[in-house]
Amino acid sequence: MTTVLLDDHLLLRVLLGDEPAGLRPTGATVATTGLWYHRLCRALANSTVIGSMSRRLGAVDDAVAADVLGAVIELPDTIELLSLRTLGWPMGELLRAGAHLNLLSLEALAAARHLAADVCLADVDDNEPLRAVAAKFGVAVRILSG
Repeated sequence: MTTVLLDDHLLLRVLLGDEPAGLRPTGATVATTGLWYHRLCRALANSTVIGSMSRRLGAVDDAVAADVLGAVIELPDTIELLSLRTLGWPMGELLRAGAHLNLLSLEALAAARHLAADVCLADVDDNEPLRAVAAKFGVAVRILSG
């Protein structure tokens, strides 16, 4: 089975039922990292900050927004959330092997390798350092617009 590793923007789109075309093949599973999940929670929990994710949630019907917020608070079982218990050591090994990335990108690379998944980033999260290092480690990074 194929897995796609989603950043916070794409995870929100999936939860909103607005999955970008071509994100995943039929039957593929969805996963995210702890830090991307935290970023989504942080963006939606602070009502005084208006950003792209809170605007996207604010653009839908109140009932839909409430359902999505509930799904963010209690992530559905269909979305795998990887723990640092699993990724901490592989992240250290990646650093030792020359993957000099920030913590968010390092976690994503380790998660993608662990799951044999593509990393899927929203175009607003395009990350050249992650793309370059991922390529050296044989991990595909796809940028999706919208």
